[in-house]
Amino acid sequence: MDGPGDQGQVSRWRGGRRPWVVGGGAALVALAVAAGLVIADDGSAGIAAPYGCGTGGGAHGTAATSSAPDRPAPDRPAPDGAADFDGDGRPDLALGSMGDVPGGYGGGSVEVAYGAGDGTSIARCQDLTQDDAGIPGKNRDESFFGSDVVARDLDGDGYTDLAVSVFDWKPSVIIMWGSEDGLSRGVRVPGTDGSHVAWGDDPILDEQLAGGDFDGDGHPDLVFGLGSDKGLLKGPFGRDGTPAGTGRVAAPRRPAPDVESANYDDLVAGDLDGDGVDDLVSIHDADTGGEVPWRDRSQPVSYLRGGRDGFTQPGDVRLPDAGEGAIGDVDGDGVDDLVLSPRGGDASRSSVTVVYGSQDGPGTRTTTVDRDTPGVPGAEPQDEDAVLTSLDTGDVNGDGYADVVAGAPRWDVYGEPGPEQVLFLAGGPDGLSGAGARLFDGGDLGAAQGGDADFGAVVGLTDLGGDGRADLVVTAPGSDTVEGVAYLLRGTAEGPSTTGVTRLTEGTFDDTKGLDLLMGGGEIAH
Repeated sequence: MDGPGDQGQVSRWRGGRRPWVVGGGAALVALAVAAGLVIADDGSAGIAAPYGCGTGGGAHGTAATSSAPDRPAPDRPAPDGAADFDGDGRPDLALGSMGDVPGGYGGGSVEVAYGAGDGTSIARCQDLTQDDAGIPGKNRDESFFGSDVVARDLDGDGYTDLAVSVFDWKPSVIIMWGSEDGLSRGVRVPGTDGSHVAWGDDPILDEQLAGGDFDGDGHPDLVFGLGSDKGLLKGPFGRDGTPAGTGRVAAPRRPAPDVESANYDDLVAGDLDGDGVDDLVSIHDADTGGEVPWRDRSQPVSYLRGGRDGFTQPGDVRLPDAGEGAIGDVDGDGVDDLVLSPRGGDASRSSVTVVYGSQDGPGTRTTTVDRDTPGVPGAEPQDEDAVLTSLDTGDVNGDGYADVVAGAPRWDVYGEPGPEQVLFLAGGPDGLSGAGARLFDGGDLGAAQGGDADFGAVVGLTDLGGDGRADLVVTAPGSDTVEGVAYLLRGTAEGPSTTGVTRLTEGTFDDTKGLDLLMGGGEIAH
């Protein structure tokens, strides 16, 4: 990066989610293909061990609340669904960051916070890039290492592993293996294939990674490539990264005859028909020509049903357009529900729609909650730049129902200044409602004012304390002039708490000065 000029601005958000630099990235890919370059892939050495937060990179920023790393391990394992990379029973957190690294503008990194088992406090940290001797490849421009991060025990050894997407000349997946010492060594999954969608727009730079059990055999799988004959990477994975097998992932249907192309925006997984096998939902941003107002943008949503014989595409499932999605059981009936940030038509900028799951998949029963719903605080935003661009689900209050969080950053670097907020909505026996809703403003938590922090760019719910309540993770990736921060809010019976908030800054993990890290701007590992 040459300095705090236009480059740092360009690398903010494409479509509110990823900072792709499409022109430059496509040019790099074309050059690599033309030159026949091969990516070096040693990955034999170990990854640098976790260190005391702030000590491996405390040159700037405030270190997280820390705890002694030699604290005895608990008698019980980490909660189901929580990452535990070192197997000590204390949940851990991995953040994909989409900014600059030494030697690579837009190279990307992953920040790992090892839990102390005490609320949202953190014991140890890791800052991972492709310049680490134990990770395949090298830092380079626009690799976007860690744009997607998936936490699963992929080899069945009892430790959570971390799969990340990377775009060093072509889309691929790197797995970093969990161990007693934490994430310890990385390998590149061989033979990964990109998406093959006839109406897709430049899928090389828009690939997505998702994790789940898509064939019902009890082993976690990965999906990386819609429309590919080997887009399903089946677990368990060998220690060299080789999947147990591969399978086809159907391409979504063209949403309408007049849609010539569409950016691939999101991919989420969950069991939407209650059969014990995870399904896929993909979200796209259709190109209808010219500048389209927010309200008129077409963002089609496609459903693929997982099964023992592979993915199928039910012809009778029609889902509303949406810009973002998440999956969780908000009504507690044992079947996951699809949570969407709707687009088009009469949808408000602050609305969340739940399409409830059923034995036939996501059905016709829906609920929409917005600022006009009784109990929901705040007024409906009126400007184009205040829109929900990130979603997640989890049981924050411990009542057995999945709750919903939605982030509204100023997602466009050229957007109008204004408040950046995160909305909390509680699930219940009747589904989503306004009862118990909360609104969190970035300014109240110390984020930079006016929209410069991108507070709420990515939100996540995960039980970091192991107490049965999901904690709220909110990232504010910032820019080349505003430091990136991740806020950890403890889950309570009343929802996320603003008491004792843990702040993870760029200085918590990394001592590199002058780089636009965009911490947590990619994804939060699930």
